[in-house]
Amino acid sequence: MKNIQGSAGSGNSALDVLKLFRIIFKSANRHFHQIEKVAGIGGASLWALSEIAEADQLTVTELATRMSIHQSTASNLLDKMGAEGYIEKIRSTSDRRVVHVMLTEQGRDALVKAPLPHRGMLPDALMRLDPATLAELNQHLLELVAGMKGAHAGAAFEPLGKV
Repeated sequence: MKNIQGSAGSGNSALDVLKLFRIIFKSANRHFHQIEKVAGIGGASLWALSEIAEADQLTVTELATRMSIHQSTASNLLDKMGAEGYIEKIRSTSDRRVVHVMLTEQGRDALVKAPLPHRGMLPDALMRLDPATLAELNQHLLELVAGMKGAHAGAAFEPLGKV
């Protein structure tokens, strides 16, 4: 990797950290574009497909929990994926209020075509960090967000990738 640190003795670590944020977000964005180009589906939708495939069938609430998104966001995502033919909704026979989602053949094909990691580069990298490092990173990012005027806290439950 190119030298991303400031010039020797620059002492401007805030700008060095900014460079790392740029790498993180631009890399994640490129991965999302690659997913769309190759598989024809948005990054958030692909993550949802992989979660559904892993569990065989999920409820909207379970998917929202697995992706750490708001339940209404998960519901909207699934509605779009259903309309596009990637998933089907099946009402539970034991409790008619419960709806499970399952992959269609088109959904399975999209998973096969799409580049890894299906959940996206950033979530995948975060999930591979050891717990102590992740806890420390979380604490530092909380401090950073607290210091940002106008931070949009509601964005915490919105997917990064295009739905």
